[in-house]
Amino acid sequence: MSNWRNLFRGLRGGVVLVSHDREFLSRCVTTVLELDLHQNSHHVYGGGYDSYLEERAVLRQHARDQYEEFAEKKKDLVARARTQREWSSHGIRNAIKRAPDNDKLRKKAAAESSEKQAQKVRQMESRIARLEEVEEPRKEWKLQFSVGKASRSSSVVSTLNDASFTQGDFTLGPVSIQVNAGDRIGITGPNGAGKSTLLRGLLGNQEPTSGTATMGTSVAIGEIDQARALLDPQLPLISAFEKHVPDLPISEVRTLLAKFGLNDNHVERDVEKLSPGERTRAGLALLQVRGVNVLVLDEPTNHLDLEAIEQLEQALASYDGVLLLVTHDRRMLDAVQTNRRWHVEAGEVREL
Repeated sequence: MSNWRNLFRGLRGGVVLVSHDREFLSRCVTTVLELDLHQNSHHVYGGGYDSYLEERAVLRQHARDQYEEFAEKKKDLVARARTQREWSSHGIRNAIKRAPDNDKLRKKAAAESSEKQAQKVRQMESRIARLEEVEEPRKEWKLQFSVGKASRSSSVVSTLNDASFTQGDFTLGPVSIQVNAGDRIGITGPNGAGKSTLLRGLLGNQEPTSGTATMGTSVAIGEIDQARALLDPQLPLISAFEKHVPDLPISEVRTLLAKFGLNDNHVERDVEKLSPGERTRAGLALLQVRGVNVLVLDEPTNHLDLEAIEQLEQALASYDGVLLLVTHDRRMLDAVQTNRRWHVEAGEVREL
């Protein structure tokens, strides 16, 4: 990333940059263009990425404060108008009841009093009509996420001993590494370096072409792979999800998915027709409902918005099982407090 930063700084022209690496964005960009697909709008923020976060938070809070002030004022005026109408109606009925049939003066006074009350009602309704309407800000979907916990695994979770993994022209290894209970390992490296291959070998999903790979006992794995392929792509989401948690009532499955922003339209759609972000949220929902003691996340921030990334970081910070985290997002690595770092490059794994 430092090479990219130096390149951008040396360019005299403009650069359009799309990245999931918040630290990279913080160091490189001077302007942020935010696209709001829900409202078909956009907003330009100057001052760099960190300034964008601060200014956006201020603008959102200001919009919320404006709406709440408007809503409170309108509510007060509507209540006062309702009270005036009730007083007016109540006064007329009482005056008619008390006045003798031939008491024209009292009836006239009652009518005048009623007209005054009606005038107050009209004035109040006019004030309501003159209020400048303030649209309620759209409530952003927020990821509320925690990792389901299983009983503790064995002290040694996974071991690769002089293991190599070959796919076509690419070979990872030989690698000799061990994952222990309590490890929180951040894995970095360029694209195509073999990070996903390493994970498959550690989890027993790919046999080594040489050397050995062994798994510990009582290991309950929760995984979000880079392809988001955990759920059967040919099935509707509700059915694919239910296969992994057959004991969970269907109503609870729907409620859980809704908490991850997946409504009735999503759950009846085939998994392969969901967006990558929607598949990521479905995978996170599955992690929440299943008990795991080894959590494996391969580029989990891809396709998540900033708020969801921050909530994911909070959930990972409080998770006390084994964590294997592949990411280019250095802020996430710092936030989740990894205690080991591996760097994968050119088919080699190096502990930092």
